[in-house]
Amino acid sequence: MKKIDSLNLVPFIDIMLVLLVIVLMSASFSVSSQLPIQIPQIDEGAQSNMESKRIHIALDKEGKIYINTQQVDKASMYGYLRGLDTQTNVIIKADKDANVQQFVEIMAALQYFGLTNVFTEVEQTNP
Repeated sequence: MKKIDSLNLVPFIDIMLVLLVIVLMSASFSVSSQLPIQIPQIDEGAQSNMESKRIHIALDKEGKIYINTQQVDKASMYGYLRGLDTQTNVIIKADKDANVQQFVEIMAALQYFGLTNVFTEVEQTNP
């Protein structure tokens, strides 16, 4: 039988480093639970009310405008926007090949009707 001269410590060190990373990551998440902050709560009715104050406007590459997946023309869009509360969140999703002029017209209409909570939906790519 062959006698072992020394122990191979590399796997042991690897495991210890992985455990150290796990401990450090979990420790950083528990900091927020130690703060003396009481988070406010809302009932489901208020949350559904917030959901109802959000619309999606989409612009495809052919220039078609959609409000909440329903295709509309510009006149219908103006009428729909006129009836919205000024605190409504508007999320715009435009095709990358869409006409910039139409995008600007949509933005101008939103500004005209006082809708200032406007967001654009984008897709993040990995470099």
